[in-house]
Amino acid sequence: MRPSAAARSSVGSDILLARHGSAISSLRLDRGRGQVVAVLADGSVDTAPNLIDPTLQMPGRFDDDTKLMLYVCAATVGVAAIMSVAVGIVFALANPEQLASFTAALGSYSAAM
Repeated sequence: MRPSAAARSSVGSDILLARHGSAISSLRLDRGRGQVVAVLADGSVDTAPNLIDPTLQMPGRFDDDTKLMLYVCAATVGVAAIMSVAVGIVFALANPEQLASFTAALGSYSAAM
């Protein structure tokens, strides 16, 4: 099964420009071979493939491990937000005596526990 042309990227001219920069005299597309051909200032010729297959694993794409880490981070931030809201609600609804006991309990906490 061949991927559609819309799913592919044309990159031949970018590859050649990265290789040779201002030393390129002319560029042309060889559609039969799917390549871009560059004629350089010294008369030599260089070619580069014009299409990259979308199934190729390229750096910068999200793989399964990266997606899992993103989901775990998002879940952690979500749980932290819910807990912060819950603490805010408890402190907003508490009477002054309860607030005093909360702060006294927090003040007596030590790291050795």
